[in-house]
Amino acid sequence: MKRKVLIIDPSLRSADGHHLGVLHRFQTELAKLHLGSVSLVSLHASDDLRREATLVPTFEKSIYYRTQWTPAEFDDGARTFCADLRRAMREVRIRPDIMIFPAADQVTLSGLARYLARHRRRNPPEVLLWLMMAPHYKKSIDDPSTASLMVEYQEAFDALRRAVANDARIHVCCETSAMAAAYAPHVGLKIETVIVHKLIERPRERRVRGPGDPIKVVCTGNANAAKGYSLLADAIDGLNRARDDLEFLIHGTVEQTDYPEGRQVLQRLAGLAPNVTVRTDVLSTEDYLAWLSRADLLLQPYDPLVYRTRGSGVFAEAMKLGIPVVATNGCDFSRAAIEQGRAVGMEDFSAESLVRAVLTAADGLEEISVRAASFAASLGVDRSLEMLLARTAAAAKTRQGWFDKALKQWPWSAATQHDRVA
Repeated sequence: MKRKVLIIDPSLRSADGHHLGVLHRFQTELAKLHLGSVSLVSLHASDDLRREATLVPTFEKSIYYRTQWTPAEFDDGARTFCADLRRAMREVRIRPDIMIFPAADQVTLSGLARYLARHRRRNPPEVLLWLMMAPHYKKSIDDPSTASLMVEYQEAFDALRRAVANDARIHVCCETSAMAAAYAPHVGLKIETVIVHKLIERPRERRVRGPGDPIKVVCTGNANAAKGYSLLADAIDGLNRARDDLEFLIHGTVEQTDYPEGRQVLQRLAGLAPNVTVRTDVLSTEDYLAWLSRADLLLQPYDPLVYRTRGSGVFAEAMKLGIPVVATNGCDFSRAAIEQGRAVGMEDFSAESLVRAVLTAADGLEEISVRAASFAASLGVDRSLEMLLARTAAAAKTRQGWFDKALKQWPWSAATQHDRVA
């Protein structure tokens, strides 16, 4: 019997940002294990995504939908997720052996628990999930005002553990050790640190600037409020007054963000100076990596309150390629790089601090570039996701073998009645 994998991401609705890239990484790694998958995504998926045969538009609400942060909103979101999942399972008609959640939150987990409790199986699936954000996606994970939301996580995990009835079948991951430590007291399960980023087999070729070549300063990603795009115009003005050897390559998608002002911010940047190039289109994986690889220096002036414990796919990919970074102090994803001199830290989340950090990086660019390249060369290929999926698939296969053997001893009618599609 072939194992079946279901990937669930209610927030995947377009090619903007990292959600689609992460999904493709999962599909690639599952294919290496000879496993196909079906993915349930946002009901509001773009036309391009709807044409992908393995994607099924399903969920009304994403993990970014909440505005009230009340118990009633939490309960309503979980009921809606459960109902959406139930309808989709009737449509795709599979009983998954593995369910993967690339970006889970408390509402998603509570809704999943409700679904599994209602549609119990003798052989529940392996559940593999990532906690990617703080309980309130616009606040720090230790913000006192979000304490009730952390309780929601505890309630959701308690319900999920009861529904699965075997803790060994629930695999919880975060992308940073700080986030894992913050969630650990509320999850009740082991949390692994596994980063999911675009697969990069080797560092880029070392960039060599010729005489008179500018220092290329790159920014890329989804132009949401926490990523510091609002700082760039004033910072570039200040940097252009201080130096004449910088070139800025700014990319930011503006369609699917929590920052309506993003479009105007990018338009202002486009007309700022002759040494500024702006793109707002959605980049393919190849174009994205080519854009990133042009950088002598990558800018990540992220809000440290929001990104204190959150990971960054762009940063992980820059480190794999060997690109030095300017990032805000207080973000866990860049802490080690700053401490080791592979990145330069901004003192605070401001344009003035960004100017000072870029000037420091530009003055010492050769040294930090050597350190970044040396670190990238030492990493090798990141196999952590590959190994995690292999372990999960092996566990599903072992249980499946036991179940197939046991199934032969049961009356066929009873077995089929129990395991009919929900």
